Amino acid sequence: MLRHVLVLAALALIPLAWAQDVSIVPEIPPLPADTLPAPAVPAPVVVPPSLAAPTTVPLAPKPVALPGVRGTLTVARTLKGVVPLTFTIRAGGTPIKFGVRRDNSQNCAFAPLVRVVQVGTQQVVYPAAGSQKRLCTQEIVTKSTASTGMVSFSRDLTLPPGEYMVESWLTGLANGQLVKVAAIPVRVSVK
Repeated sequence: MLRHVLVLAALALIPLAWAQDVSIVPEIPPLPADTLPAPAVPAPVVVPPSLAAPTTVPLAPKPVALPGVRGTLTVARTLKGVVPLTFTIRAGGTPIKFGVRRDNSQNCAFAPLVRVVQVGTQQVVYPAAGSQKRLCTQEIVTKSTASTGMVSFSRDLTLPPGEYMVESWLTGLANGQLVKVAAIPVRVSVK
């Protein structure tokens, strides 16, 4: 087997050795500078105003606040390790259908979105600064306010021991419109 490989390798090297000895392309002498053609200057193209591109690029829509809708974050004030968060939306008497998706910067969690700041240092603990965003599945969870006018979203968060301010909000669709509902920050103590 080794002998066959060596014979094939030797046969493959024969054309390479022959190619080094043969000069296939003759060298072309350089042209004098005065014989080169002058570069052509293109004529300006005039675009009629009706065909001109818009001067501004449309941006993604910004979430708007819903009038008469409030968010409340419920969390125990003192706890250990895992922090259960419940974000409740109160929406008067009108039924509203909310749709939320997974968030790439929040470890693919659904609502509520949170930012955790260590008390006294203003250091953001969650989401971690400089952490790489994940590529999440594009599922959408929909919930509607019932006749009570309330709907809740829950999630767990693991934090090291310390004192924190937890800011929370919901960003998603409400009856097809992009909205943001924020809650008052809550101070928690993790033992």
